[in-house]
Amino acid sequence: MREVTYDEMIPYYLKQMADSQILKAENLQTSDTLQFLLYTDSHITNTSSFADIYTLNYINSKLKPEFTACCGDNLDNAPTKDQHLETASKLMDTLTVNRFFTVKGNHDDNSIISEGTDNIKSTMLPQEQFDIMFKGLEGVVNFDSDNKSGLYYYYDMDKYKVRAIFLNSIDIPYMSDQDVPTAWKYSGQSTYAYSDTQLNWLTHKALRLPDKDWKVIFFTHVNPFEEGMIGSDSLARNGDVLLGIVDAFRGGSKYKSIPAIGDFHQDISVDFTEQGEGNIIAFFYGHTHSEQVLIRKGIRYISTWNDCPKKSASNPQAPARTVGTTSEICLNAVTVDLVQNRISFTKFGAGEDLVVE
Repeated sequence: MREVTYDEMIPYYLKQMADSQILKAENLQTSDTLQFLLYTDSHITNTSSFADIYTLNYINSKLKPEFTACCGDNLDNAPTKDQHLETASKLMDTLTVNRFFTVKGNHDDNSIISEGTDNIKSTMLPQEQFDIMFKGLEGVVNFDSDNKSGLYYYYDMDKYKVRAIFLNSIDIPYMSDQDVPTAWKYSGQSTYAYSDTQLNWLTHKALRLPDKDWKVIFFTHVNPFEEGMIGSDSLARNGDVLLGIVDAFRGGSKYKSIPAIGDFHQDISVDFTEQGEGNIIAFFYGHTHSEQVLIRKGIRYISTWNDCPKKSASNPQAPARTVGTTSEICLNAVTVDLVQNRISFTKFGAGEDLVVE
């Protein structure tokens, strides 16, 4: 049987647009640039057309980016756990990009189904998500070797002296509710958090770079702070500790958290003074379904429009989305000029090309 090519799999109404934007992204490539693909909040279901994934595969085959990153909510909700697992497997089987790096979103575990009453039976647990969506990265990325199902990791690009760090903002304890045994005490759908284990890994491993010339890119799902954010609902527990660590890394300074006890206990102490000031290219996040560039303490925090074909309900400036047109998807080729410190977004679908200085 003849193998179907990428040119045949991409929907016809997206191919011409993709070809034009691929040329733009190619023209941005120089010996000083790092290029990767980025999208977020695709909310795929078992009935999705996969038009965005076919387009993503096509772009990857032409541009040959360093990696593809998704900032979470790969999946939307399914009526049953089996359907959710099947959709996760179908997504991973359909993706043909080289080096697909994703993070856990609040919809990815399916805990919304009968949340608060009977959602344990519907939830994709962290080990199950690792086995389906992350296990293939073993030997490619650096997981926390003692906690791989924590779903956080980093990827080193020696050629560019850049480390990409992928964080889990839904790093919660899965325990049944004392009063409702069929429900989780905390659901990934509505409880966001960074665990003490993850924060210590970030502090003592991920942010210990090979030398002072290295730079860092962060990826997570939930927006890291609320100030100026469009589409923010609630923040991740221990998110303030995460920001304290990130700020200390950038400033080459010390940080000590206010220790906490309980289910979200943490106790963090770090000293980056010997390592010196850190260089952060950007901190990418999803969740808000809103494209924004915000500067906080000299760090660029960036989100893009949601990939799923629904107009953002939180941002009146969001582009209209129509299935069967180029606005159906929102993918980005991100080109980082490592010398000029410039980030260029070449859009595939909704939104306009963007340059962040």
